[in-house]
Amino acid sequence: MERSEVSNEETRQYSSPWRVLARCFEKSRGLWKEKYRKLQDRIKAIRTEVRDLRRSRDGWRARAEALEQENEQLRSQSQRQATQSPPAPSWQSRPIPTQLSS
Repeated sequence: MERSEVSNEETRQYSSPWRVLARCFEKSRGLWKEKYRKLQDRIKAIRTEVRDLRRSRDGWRARAEALEQENEQLRSQSQRQATQSPPAPSWQSRPIPTQLSS
């Protein structure tokens, strides 16, 4: 079968005029392209949002880790100072001054 015979057989199945078919096919193609373009725009927006959220999360994570390290350093420093310094005298163990001379 030749190519021209196949295309003639395919064209016979449409009963509408070519101009009407062309308009319908063009409209369908336009709708498909618009739908695809909107999906691509949505994908791009979601990717941008995910990128921004990852950056924000990474920034907050770094800040939290830095504060955690600082907190640990301050705790260890506080413990070292507590073990190195002598205990503070309590008020109860101090002798009460008395006046012997009048």
